[in-house]
Amino acid sequence: MVFRRNPASLDNLRKLAKQRFAGRTPSNATALTLSEAQQLFEELEIHQIELELQNEHLNAARAQLELALNESSELYDSSPVGSLLLDRDGNITKLNLSATHLLGRERARLVGCKLAQYMAESDRRLFAGLLEQAVGNAEAEVSELMLERKKDAPPAHVELRVAQLPDASGWQVILTDITERKQFESKMRASEVRWKLALDAAGDGVWAWNVQTGEVTFSSRFAQLLGGTRRDIGRRMEDWTERIHEEDRAGVVAAFQAVLSGKSAAFSNEHRARCQDGSYKWVLSRGTIVSRSDDGRPLRLIGTYVDISNQKQTEEALRVSAQFQQAVFDSLSAQLAVLDRHGTIIHTNAAWRDYARTHGLGEPPEFTGGNYLSLLEGMSAHDLPTMQAAGAGIASVARGAVSQFQLPQPFHAPAGDRWFSLKVTPVRDAQERIVVSHEEVTALKAAELASLTLANTDALTGTLSRRNFLALAEQELARANRYQLPLMVLMLDLDHFKRINDHYGHAAGDAVLQSFVSTVTAVLRESDLIGRIGGEEFAVLLPNTSTEGGSALAQRIIDSVRANPVVLAGEPVEFTVSIGGGCLGIETSFAALLNLADAALYQAKRAGRDRLELALALPPSEPS
Repeated sequence: MVFRRNPASLDNLRKLAKQRFAGRTPSNATALTLSEAQQLFEELEIHQIELELQNEHLNAARAQLELALNESSELYDSSPVGSLLLDRDGNITKLNLSATHLLGRERARLVGCKLAQYMAESDRRLFAGLLEQAVGNAEAEVSELMLERKKDAPPAHVELRVAQLPDASGWQVILTDITERKQFESKMRASEVRWKLALDAAGDGVWAWNVQTGEVTFSSRFAQLLGGTRRDIGRRMEDWTERIHEEDRAGVVAAFQAVLSGKSAAFSNEHRARCQDGSYKWVLSRGTIVSRSDDGRPLRLIGTYVDISNQKQTEEALRVSAQFQQAVFDSLSAQLAVLDRHGTIIHTNAAWRDYARTHGLGEPPEFTGGNYLSLLEGMSAHDLPTMQAAGAGIASVARGAVSQFQLPQPFHAPAGDRWFSLKVTPVRDAQERIVVSHEEVTALKAAELASLTLANTDALTGTLSRRNFLALAEQELARANRYQLPLMVLMLDLDHFKRINDHYGHAAGDAVLQSFVSTVTAVLRESDLIGRIGGEEFAVLLPNTSTEGGSALAQRIIDSVRANPVVLAGEPVEFTVSIGGGCLGIETSFAALLNLADAALYQAKRAGRDRLELALALPPSEPS
């Protein structure tokens, strides 16, 4: 702004009015929800209890996070300055109540609209330039613009600050209402005295710097802001800069030099100034060149001094709140990532970063910016069903078709041989972000696999359990019938096994059973199945095997068992096996085929044991 010392003309006078600044909100506010752990299989009650305890912990942490988010949202909405978030296209994605008031429309109608359309037409090009200048710039771009509101409402003058969001997904815009100041400027142009009085009445300090002499004139209000008198403040630029906090002094001097050298059009700086009692307060000082020499050198600057301590306190409260939210986020054991509407990872917690760092997933230090499904592809070693299910679930949550999504089964991460549950929940905000959680369930999965092994395998001998053997046998029977393939089943029963138990004890009997299975397995082919039907009775299924082939294999079993006694207490214990065989004929169920083999086993027992018999007829009962 330019000020000329000619009270007779409005064009020769300019003034500065009351400026009110409040807090600038950080751009990383997140709303997060937490994952629930995988429900355990019913037969593992102890592990189900462990998961329920873990879920209780996660729910408590989530409640803390939601409380922090609510507190942060209240601070955000109660801020006296307008705050908006814009996406890359300049569309409004979030705004607080002050911004809604300044724009003069309902918040719901503003979200999704371009902020530029509410600028005065003459200021839209300037606004577009500010957005471009803010890209890649660590400092905020500042300018004064005018907002067009509804027809029955006057336009609003604002100071606009633009800064690019840390993830480059858009901009943060801070609007400070300077309408009153502009009105003061318009009314006070006729008198420099009235202008100074108005500034003092508004509570802003005024300073005027003679660049050539180094003399600075401070208003009474300027001195009052620092708790002193004009005499206490001094009259030299050195007196002023000496009061600036040592950590801020270089920045203030650099800002003045930028104006004097022409790099900046106006001076604006926030810094801490020492009061008369030795304490410090935050102030905003802004000024502009009002007089130049004939060759263009700056001669005089005039500016204002505003106390922004309350604004800084608000900013600090928001910063502490954001730190608390991140601390809660990082305290959760589940791996959490926030995705934007395109599936790009924009925020992660400590557990996610630790895992990503260990296994080389994403780019440090935050491991953001990558596509989540691409990361999942590497994490799961290209598990296509998992990727397809996760992609479909994320899409369903994103478009609001479901309130949340969870993979029906945990997915396997070969790196480290770990298992994770996957859950997707929406963040209900204008940016349509979602949270993906990975909860490690490796121990639970191991217990599940162990349970399946126990259910499908005989614990003593390692053969298939009766239920598992019969289920697999029915499948083989169906295949044989479909493709007209031969199929043979053998029923094996150790001879006089009760005598071994009675004479040597049950531990010895167990050793005999284990040795017997080891001997039989050595004779069988890879495609053959053996299962324990009960006690010392076993069944062997021989797929694609004729009567001749099955008979030869059964005889080798008999010979091998006879030739491999078990040594118990230093004494060899010999035992034999009787086998009954049945070949697939017109039987439509495996139970019928097994009855044939059982009948043949009965014949082998009656014929003297230690032998093979093929099925001819069913006996009325089986000998002991």
